[in-house]
Amino acid sequence: MDERHSKLVFTHFLFNRQCAILSNFNTMMTNNKSVFAVFIGLLLATTQAFSQKILPGESVDVIKSFDARLLESSKISVSPVLPPLDTSIKVQDYNVPTRPLNVKYDAPKLRPIGMKAGKKEDVYNGFAKLGGGVPTALWAEAGYAGAYKEIFDGKVWFRHHQQSADKALENQKFFKNEGLVTGNYYINEQLAVEGKLGYTYDRVHFYGYDHTMDTFSAERVRQDYKIFDFAGRLYNKERTDADLNFSIAPKFYFMNDFYSNKETGFDLGLAATKWFNEKHPLRFVIRTDFTSFNDTVTQNLNNIYLQPSFTFHSDMVKVKIGGNFVSNRDVFSVFPDVELGLRVFGDGFQIFAGATGDLRKNTYRSMAAYNPFIDIRSSRLRNTRLDSYYGGLKGDFGWLEYSGQVAYNKASNLALFQTIYTFENITRFRAVYDTVTMVNLQGAVKIKMLKNLVINGTLSQNLSMDPANEGKAWGLPKTEGNFSALYTLLEGKASVKANAYIADGIWFVDREGIRRQGGVLFDLGFGGTYNFSKNFGAFLDVNNILNNKRARWADYPMIGTNFMAGITARF
Repeated sequence: MDERHSKLVFTHFLFNRQCAILSNFNTMMTNNKSVFAVFIGLLLATTQAFSQKILPGESVDVIKSFDARLLESSKISVSPVLPPLDTSIKVQDYNVPTRPLNVKYDAPKLRPIGMKAGKKEDVYNGFAKLGGGVPTALWAEAGYAGAYKEIFDGKVWFRHHQQSADKALENQKFFKNEGLVTGNYYINEQLAVEGKLGYTYDRVHFYGYDHTMDTFSAERVRQDYKIFDFAGRLYNKERTDADLNFSIAPKFYFMNDFYSNKETGFDLGLAATKWFNEKHPLRFVIRTDFTSFNDTVTQNLNNIYLQPSFTFHSDMVKVKIGGNFVSNRDVFSVFPDVELGLRVFGDGFQIFAGATGDLRKNTYRSMAAYNPFIDIRSSRLRNTRLDSYYGGLKGDFGWLEYSGQVAYNKASNLALFQTIYTFENITRFRAVYDTVTMVNLQGAVKIKMLKNLVINGTLSQNLSMDPANEGKAWGLPKTEGNFSALYTLLEGKASVKANAYIADGIWFVDREGIRRQGGVLFDLGFGGTYNFSKNFGAFLDVNNILNNKRARWADYPMIGTNFMAGITARF
C-alpha cells in the first residue's frame, strides 16, 4: 500500500471516529446547545486543517465506495422525579404598620328653621370712670386690656380715690393711688411667662385726737405708705402629655412710709400638680417667704413652706389628704390639710368637714393694710400659728347658692391692736400678741329667684373669743355682715342696687385706762347706673344714709352720709 493509499485509509478512519464521537454527543445536544455548537465548529476546523495537509489538490484513486455508518450509542434513560412535599407548618408574622387616614371634610352645618340669630354682645377692651361727691370726694379709674393674636395679652389699670371731711372734722381725709400692669407672653403651645408691676400710694392722717383741745396741720399728722410690687411666673398654660401642671412664681415688694420705715419681702413659689384620670390632683408646693423690716433696728421674719396634698374626687365623695410643713428659724411646725366632702343630694346638698393650719406672718405691710393707724416702732413682727377644725354644708340649686360652717380656731400669737397715746395725745395702735380661742359661725348666700335680681349676703359671728392673757381681743370684731341686692332693668341699660353693712362694737382702752366698747355699725346705702349709649353712662352712689359715725378704730370716726356721682365710658 503506497503512502497516498495509507493517508486515505487513515482519513477514512479518522472520519468514522469523528462520527462516533458525534453520536455520543447527540444526547448532550438537547442539554447544552451552546457547547455542542462550539464543539462542532472545532471538529470541522480540525478536519479541514488535516484534510488540507493530507489531501493535496491532485488526483485521488478511489479504492472502495465510502460507506458512512454511525455506531450504536447507548442512551441514558432519566425519569423525572418530583421533589418530596414539605409538610411542615410555618407561622408567618406580617408586621404591617398602621397609618391613620387623614380625611378632611367640612363639618355639617345645622341651621335652625324659623329662628332668628341671637344678638351678638359687644366686646369692650377699655373702660373709664370719673366722679365727684360730697363731702369733697374724687374718683378716677381707667383700664385697658388687649391681646396680640395668641402670642401676648395684657392689661393696664389705674385708680385714684380721695375723700375729705376736713370742714366737719380736722384732718379726716385720705387719698389712695393704685396702678397695675400685667402681661402674658406665650412662648409656645405649652409654655408661658407672666409679669406684673404694681404701685400703691396710700396717704392717711392721724386725726384721732381731741379736736376741742388740739389742732394740727396736715403735715404733722400725715402718713404715707408707698409699695412697689414686682412679680413673675413661668407656667404651662395647658397640661403636658403627662397630665402635669407646674409654675415658678417669684414675688418681690418694697415698702416705705413717711417716717423712713422700710420693709422688703421676697416670696418664691414652686408648684407642681399631677393629674390622675383628669380629676385626682397630686400637688406639691414649696415656698420661701422672706421679710426684712428696718426702722432703728432690723427685724427678719423668714418662713419656708412645704405643702403636699392629694385630692380624690368621685360622684359622691371628695377626700383631700395633705399637710403643711413650715420652718421658721429653729422651729418646725406641722399642720394637717385634710377635708372630707359628701354629696348627699347632687350639687344641692353637700356636707364637709376638715382640719387645717398655717403659720401666718404679721408684717408691716399686712398690719398697716388692716389698721393704717398702727405705730410700727412700738410693734414687733411675729408669726401667728393658726389651728382650725371645721364642718358645714353647702349647695347650689342654680337659683340658690349657699354655704355655712362652724369652726373651732386656736390662734397662738394672734396680733391684737391695743391703743397707745403719743406725747401729742394722738391715738395710735400697737400690735400685742396673745393666744385666742374662737368658735366661729359663718355663712354666705346668693339668690337669683328673679331673672334680673341678684341678692348676696355674708355673715360671720364669733360665738366666743377668749384671749389667754389680755382682757379683750383688742381691735377685733365679733360680728360682721355684708348684704347687697342688684336689679337690672331696661334690657341691661340700667341697674339699681342697695347694700347694708353691720358690725358690733370694738373693745379698746381709753385715755384713762378704762376698757370700753365702741358703737355698733349699721350702714345703709343705695345706688344705680344708666347707660345713655353703648359707650357712655352715668352712676350714683349714696352711702351711710343713716349718718352712722361709728369708730372702727377708737377715736377715728367714719364719715357720715356721703354720695358720689359721675360718668362712665367703655370702648
